[in-house]
Amino acid sequence: MWFRRCVRNRVRDVSMRATGITLLLVVLVVASSVPLWRIRAAAARVSDRAPDRLIPYPLSVLPPPDREYAGVWSVSPETARKRLTNEYGFSQQLRAYLHAYERGGETVYEAASCAYRPNGFTSEWQLHVRLFPTPDGQTDVWCHWERNPNVSPLAHLRQDGYDPAEGIRRLRELVSEPIRMDGPIAERIDEE
Repeated sequence: MWFRRCVRNRVRDVSMRATGITLLLVVLVVASSVPLWRIRAAAARVSDRAPDRLIPYPLSVLPPPDREYAGVWSVSPETARKRLTNEYGFSQQLRAYLHAYERGGETVYEAASCAYRPNGFTSEWQLHVRLFPTPDGQTDVWCHWERNPNVSPLAHLRQDGYDPAEGIRRLRELVSEPIRMDGPIAERIDEE
């Protein structure tokens, strides 16, 4: 009887581990086929709808700061994201605050969060860019220059060296296409 119970427990343990590994593999396969920006967008919508008391601050949805607004890029967010990653050396970010803002009574969620690190993954600094869709199919762009969290996580969290103006300057220098400062967000910034 004791032996039978041990065998049964061992079979159950192996079965549970196999189930866990299978679920992990399914999640990895699904995650690898779903673009990172879609995962972030879904997480932002879930986080935004949940009661604030249930969401830890790092997972809450925040509005992008007005001083980070760089302007309107005359391409779709999908095109902008592809150009940043394929042509300009940016990588999409998983570890970044989720952002959304209100426009005309609607919540607009970010379409991408990307970083450019001049010296690669271990660069001391990064240009962090966020893309949002506009009603006419173009892209609102926010950005800032900051410490790379992969190298200086505490300095990054303290915002040591955080500089939106430097981020906008570097983005305009790096991206050869025009990013216009116009539209309702630019008007709101001008009023301040």
